[in-house]
Amino acid sequence: MENSEGSSSTPEIVNGENRKPESSSPTGKPPSDRKAKQNIMLERLQNYVEPPLEELGRYTYEPKPFFFYGTLTDPLQLQEVLKLPAPPVLKTARAQAHKIMLWGQYPALVRGPSGRYVDGVSYFIEADEQQKMLRQYETKVYDVAGIRIVVKGERVSGRTFMRAKAGDLTGLTEGT
Repeated sequence: MENSEGSSSTPEIVNGENRKPESSSPTGKPPSDRKAKQNIMLERLQNYVEPPLEELGRYTYEPKPFFFYGTLTDPLQLQEVLKLPAPPVLKTARAQAHKIMLWGQYPALVRGPSGRYVDGVSYFIEADEQQKMLRQYETKVYDVAGIRIVVKGERVSGRTFMRAKAGDLTGLTEGT
C-alpha cells in the first residue's frame, strides 16, 4: 500500500511544478538559517556603496611641534615659507638616535645610532595649511615623519622632514 501523504523526501507537485519539501535534509530536520543569512550578507556586500567623504568625516590636523635642522632653522626663512607677519620664535631642540647626512649640499635627517643627537630648532605648526606650505618648500625628496624631540628638557612627540627614501642612503654622504 502506498502512503497518500507522500514521503518527506518526495517532491510535491503544485500548479504543475515540482517543489522540494521544506525539510530536504536526510535527517528530516528543517533547513538551517545559515545559508539564508550568508545570502543576505553577500547581497549587502554586493550592494555596498561607499559613503561620500563628507559623511566619513574630514581628516583633522593635530597641531604638533616641527623639528627643523637645515635652512628652516633660520627664522627669516621660516617666516617667508609660512607667510608669517613676523619672524617666528624658535626653541632649541634635539633629536636623539638621528644623524645628518648630505644630499648634495642639502642636509637630510636619517636614523642614527641611539647615542647620537642632532641639534636643531622646533616651532609649533598650528594648521594643516602651514604643513602643506612646508611640504611644498621641502619638495617630494622629503617626507613628513613622526619624531621624539627634547625641547627645554621635556621629551615631546613632533614631526620633521626626513629623506623620502627612508633607509636608502644612496646618494647621501657623511656630513653636517
